[in-house]
Amino acid sequence: MARSRIALLAAAVALPLGAAAVTWAWPEPPAPRAPIEVKLRDHPAPAPPPTSSSTPVVVPPPPVVPPGDDQDDDGQSDDSDD
Repeated sequence: MARSRIALLAAAVALPLGAAAVTWAWPEPPAPRAPIEVKLRDHPAPAPPPTSSSTPVVVPPPPVVPPGDDQDDDGQSDDSDD
């Protein structure tokens, strides 16, 4: 019984240590080499699609809401404590 416990303990210690040693000793793959010449594009970029109009579209700002307006059309104020 004691021998099996010692064997299990030795295996529990030796297996992770062995795996770590093999991983540490394993040669790393060579680093990737950068190409000597890089071509970004062989042909010109396509023209952007034409827009529907050449003038910019102006969007008006939202209307100003006076302070205290609850923006409900029911005629009741949300400020009351009922």
